[in-house]
Amino acid sequence: MNSFVGLPNFERLFIFGIFCMQHLSRRSVFALLGSLAGSVVLSGCGFRLRGQFSAPFETLYLQMPENTRFSGLLKRVIESGSDVRVVTSPKEADAILELLSVNRSRDILSINDAGRAREYELTMTLEFRVVSPDGFDFVETTRLATSRDLTYSESEFLSREGEEKVLYDDMENDLISQIVQRLGAAKGPSTDTP
Repeated sequence: MNSFVGLPNFERLFIFGIFCMQHLSRRSVFALLGSLAGSVVLSGCGFRLRGQFSAPFETLYLQMPENTRFSGLLKRVIESGSDVRVVTSPKEADAILELLSVNRSRDILSINDAGRAREYELTMTLEFRVVSPDGFDFVETTRLATSRDLTYSESEFLSREGEEKVLYDDMENDLISQIVQRLGAAKGPSTDTP
């Protein structure tokens, strides 16, 4: 049976301290205490590990096509990087992330001696906003864009298609990262009353 059951927290801490002094070197005890003190200070000032963010809402509905790589990855990144839970119905949500548009384009950057494209610029843009069910804008309509260069070789047509897919996937990852940054910077409705 656990002998700590029923003891107040300070008594548990005291017993743990005695155990540490008996079984650990002085250097180890000070390192442990320093780590604990550092953790308390950092958590007190709101520090979070990189990739972690807090948002002014607890539940979020993703209003976008389901079962796509983009929506699945966005959901995983939001849930693993915050306390926000992605829900399946807008009725359950404190906030709704509306994906307003997604566009892909391919522009020629350079041509070869025969007048054929040698290098392309792939661009992906999207517009989104995050609103509460009652219309408050957590994140106003925002346009995000990212681009990558793709070199074209006629002899490597199939590998170019594969590389293009990899580049678009990379751009989706970049846009998801930008969305998450905006979610982390979102402000809730002001509770100040004049």
